[in-house]
Amino acid sequence: MAPPGELLEMCEQSLEEMGSVFDDANVYMVHVMYQAMGVCLYMEDPEGALGYGEKIIKHYSKFYPPFSLNVSSMYLKLGRLYMGLERHSAGVSAFKKAMAIMEVAHGKDHFYLTELRKEMGQK
Repeated sequence: MAPPGELLEMCEQSLEEMGSVFDDANVYMVHVMYQAMGVCLYMEDPEGALGYGEKIIKHYSKFYPPFSLNVSSMYLKLGRLYMGLERHSAGVSAFKKAMAIMEVAHGKDHFYLTELRKEMGQK
């Protein structure tokens, strides 16, 4: 298995090469961005992860239905990254978007929403 830095380099090279053929909204481009975001998280690089996450979320609404938990999950990740980087208003905004989806998908009283409300109250 390749070390994380090498994996990130492979993702970046793939994005660069595919970018000459595909738009950022291409499903393959978004998939590689998602992999790169995961590597950044693993390497404890929140700024890098956030950069990829912000690009990904722009395109998720094209791939997933309006109340998809995949979209909600990405908003949760972004919210936590923003909070960790002391960008509280952006974090709360991302959490609210995640909550709006989760309320429809799970119901307003679901455990996940209760926990998210607690998390937002602590920040």
